[in-house]
Amino acid sequence: MDRFQLVEQYKRGQRNFSGADLKEQTLAALDLSNAQFDYADLSNSNWVKADLRQASFHGAMLWRICFDDADLTHASLRQSLLIRGALIRANLQAACLDGCDLRLANLAQANLCNASLQGANLSYADLTGANLTGANLAGADLTGTRLTRTDFTGAELTATLWPRGFGGPASPSTAPERTLMKI
Repeated sequence: MDRFQLVEQYKRGQRNFSGADLKEQTLAALDLSNAQFDYADLSNSNWVKADLRQASFHGAMLWRICFDDADLTHASLRQSLLIRGALIRANLQAACLDGCDLRLANLAQANLCNASLQGANLSYADLTGANLTGANLAGADLTGTRLTRTDFTGAELTATLWPRGFGGPASPSTAPERTLMKI
């Protein structure tokens, strides 16, 4: 499937593109909100500034995808492979990224407010300036991750693995003044 076929089918009301092969496609600035791309292969594709609100990418192959400045509010990316993905300034507010593989992904300045990243692998990712306010990172792996100016205010951090030498925000029982800190 190519960009033109996808757009035409979406215009006709089709929303289910599960299993589609959209590798290396340029899909920038398209409105594909509420579309379903479960188990699709979108490797190396460009979705810059795309409107993907409430879209589903469950188990999708998103290796080296570019979601820079894309709107993924309330999107589901559970169990997807986002290795080396670019999500700079992406809006992932209230998105579900449970069990995602985000190794080496660039999420600098991404909005992950109230997102769920339970068990996600974010090792060696870049979360510089990211907003994780109220996010659920229980069991997430942040080994080697860049966390400069990352906001974890009110985030769930139980059993989170932290970069070497970084203890993570203090627990509320030991240092309540640190639980609201930007890191």
